[in-house]
Amino acid sequence: MDNQITVAEALLQLLYKNGITNIYGVLGDAVFPLFDALGRQRDVNFYAVTNEVNAAFMASYQAKLTGKVGVCVATSGPGTANLINGLADAYFDKAPVLAITGQVESSKVGTGSKQDINQQQLLQAVTSKSQLITSGQSFLDIAAKALVQAENKRTVTHLAIPKDVFFHPVGRTGVPLLPDIKSTVGVPDDEIKSALEVLVAAEKPLIVAGDVTKQDADLLIGIADKLDAGLVLAQQAKGAVPTEQPRLLGGIGEAFVPEAVAETDCILLVGSASYEKKFLPTNVKIVQLIEDPAAADYKQTVKILVGNIARGLAMLNNQLSFMKHVDWGARINQGHNKLMALINEQEKNQVSPIQPAHLMAVLGKVLPSDAVVVCDVGGFIHWFDTYFENKGQEVLGSSHWRSMGGGLPGALSACIHFPGRHIVALVGDGGMLMSVNELATAVKYQLPVTVVVANDHSYNLEKVKMEKEGLKAFGYDIKVPDFSEAARAFGAMGRKVTQAEQFPGALRECLATQKPAVVDVHLDPVPLPLI
Repeated sequence: MDNQITVAEALLQLLYKNGITNIYGVLGDAVFPLFDALGRQRDVNFYAVTNEVNAAFMASYQAKLTGKVGVCVATSGPGTANLINGLADAYFDKAPVLAITGQVESSKVGTGSKQDINQQQLLQAVTSKSQLITSGQSFLDIAAKALVQAENKRTVTHLAIPKDVFFHPVGRTGVPLLPDIKSTVGVPDDEIKSALEVLVAAEKPLIVAGDVTKQDADLLIGIADKLDAGLVLAQQAKGAVPTEQPRLLGGIGEAFVPEAVAETDCILLVGSASYEKKFLPTNVKIVQLIEDPAAADYKQTVKILVGNIARGLAMLNNQLSFMKHVDWGARINQGHNKLMALINEQEKNQVSPIQPAHLMAVLGKVLPSDAVVVCDVGGFIHWFDTYFENKGQEVLGSSHWRSMGGGLPGALSACIHFPGRHIVALVGDGGMLMSVNELATAVKYQLPVTVVVANDHSYNLEKVKMEKEGLKAFGYDIKVPDFSEAARAFGAMGRKVTQAEQFPGALRECLATQKPAVVDVHLDPVPLPLI
């Protein structure tokens, strides 16, 4: 029995053997044995963060960036509870994450002792599988299944391990290499044929791209060319297609809705666009290609294609012939030209106070094409959606859960996985207040993140929405510190921008340092035009 490994050791070996080399978390009593094992090996790296919620956000964004399982760890009780917000981000955005939590000793589970809580009930709403480990003998089987389910179902799984169980022998000396069985099932041919009949009959076709990546761009554009269709992007697809693509009409949101959206007679919806749905016309036919039938829009969709997105797009593209809609094609061309003109106009709009549209237009011009932009959540995201000219940059955000506070930890994860690239966290003042503590993590590990704070000194989006609903705006004013000074207090570079002409130079300076930096940009709190 002396050569047997413990649950803690087996967990780390299982992760490493299956390509997982980073864990994010916070130390606590119930995970002491796991941290002991972490400290005695060099294969799996541990990143200590300041709050467990940000460990979960980092795991979520690692999964979004790489497609591989992100792993976060927390102690029992409040440590586990703190994970929930970040796990919800992963769960609803279908990012594969494995959460490992310590639990009170086996003899205390269910007794109401300090930090004892039913973790399975606590995390039920944000996990697809949550299991309490009770024996070392069954650990590897349960853990392997949780890892496979997370990666291949693109979901969140959770293992709760009592402190004493970490020391249990696993009863075997080797750990399994797990199969890669991701779904690549295409759509049945008869379903494709039926969908094509609807699409080909359209005179004003439009493609709304939701759950797509850069790898899908050629197929999307190929289908748009063959249908003679316009292309609009949901927020989660912002980085999939360069803005200069002639069929691209922009995003859909409170800052801007392309005119073609109101004029179309048929939409091909790729994936889901839950936030943008309210801007789509209700009287048009929709063909939806989606991997999870439970996420489909059954109210308006006339044809639902269930299957792997990439395979489904390839099947549609292969069976389409080129069509021509002269008047509609001209409208698409006009729409694209209007988008580019708006961006160029705002880039030159150097008024003070700084306009949010100007900030986003300049950001798009200055950032190199290899940059990664991780967006937090707030009113600024709608300005970004329209006025940021994407030249090939990776763009990530929270599509469905839409919690503030995830942008900075998400960008730290990008720094770890894409060394040498320029990483930008685009956050609002509210989101920065929720995550500013992670500047300590950035400085500790010298992660070269540049944080651009779109600072309008309030929850301005909520204020405007309340007023629009005829309510008295209240609770929106927040005390915002000087984030450039806060950055310096953490040991990072800090720059304060109050004039439009200051921003390009400050941004370039921070990017060039390749060290943690904050650009605090003070904005005019102008309302979004389409609220």
